[in-house]
Amino acid sequence: MYAPIGCMKMSDEWIKVAAPATTSNIGPGFDIFGLALHEPYDIIEGRKTEHGIVISEVSGPGSDSIPKDPTKNSVAIAAQAVLGRCGADFGIELKIRKGIRPGSGIGSSGASAGGGAFIANIMCGGKLSKQETVLCAAHAEDVTSGGLHADNVAPCIMGGFTIIRSYEPFEVISIEPPKDLGVVLALPDIIVYTADSRKVVPREVSIKDMTYQIGNATALVHAMETGDLALIGRSVKDIIVEPARAHLVPYLKEAEKVAMSHGALTSFLGGSGPCIITFYDKSTHNGDVIANAIKELYANNGMKCDTWVTNCGTGCKRL
Repeated sequence: MYAPIGCMKMSDEWIKVAAPATTSNIGPGFDIFGLALHEPYDIIEGRKTEHGIVISEVSGPGSDSIPKDPTKNSVAIAAQAVLGRCGADFGIELKIRKGIRPGSGIGSSGASAGGGAFIANIMCGGKLSKQETVLCAAHAEDVTSGGLHADNVAPCIMGGFTIIRSYEPFEVISIEPPKDLGVVLALPDIIVYTADSRKVVPREVSIKDMTYQIGNATALVHAMETGDLALIGRSVKDIIVEPARAHLVPYLKEAEKVAMSHGALTSFLGGSGPCIITFYDKSTHNGDVIANAIKELYANNGMKCDTWVTNCGTGCKRL
């Protein structure tokens, strides 16, 4: 299936796409909710070859840990899934420039998988729907993260706030988030890998906890649809997954309290962590103030913390 790059005839036309960071789970929506972000993002470049998938270049933060073996790389696995689904008779050479550090909790592998599926579908003439493209990207997440989950790849490809209604049969719904919903990302200088983080998630929960989660999840969907920012803040509640993962992220609860004390709507663990996500109302508050306060908290505890003040995003796009 895979062939050395020297054995392939190359096309001169390179296609370039941006695949954005995402946040998943979002309180009560474990493996269900996702949100596309405007930044940061990965850049994926590709061009057709006669056959096989080859990764000729990987650069950017954490690139030393990213395999070039196409059977182990999210970009290549997702691209191959699209080619197979479309019955394509060509291969692809890929170049990957990471803008999202692996192990960050903002969909680094999801951006890779989403970008790989998205660029391959462009090369196939857009034969696949967005839902089919998401499913191909989710296959890559299954291979690399140890479980089928589309809560990062769905918003990466489709944009907006996404809901996985069902995995069997697969169905994703996308909602445009409120225009005044601002996002602050705070990324402490530690790494939490998704496969490790998933191991601490409880396998069973009580009916009481389940109903609490469902109530907040339902309210969050309604709030996103209606633009009720205050209800978004009240509904991003999680008494199951974040408590089980909190010990993996130093000063998580302190950072959330700092964000709330500076006017945040809500602050929570992004995906598997360690990124901390804060929602705020752009019409009334300044995201830079929240970001600087969280950064100062970590600095006072001897830790570096990168921050972004950004917006909800529209998903993968061709550059």
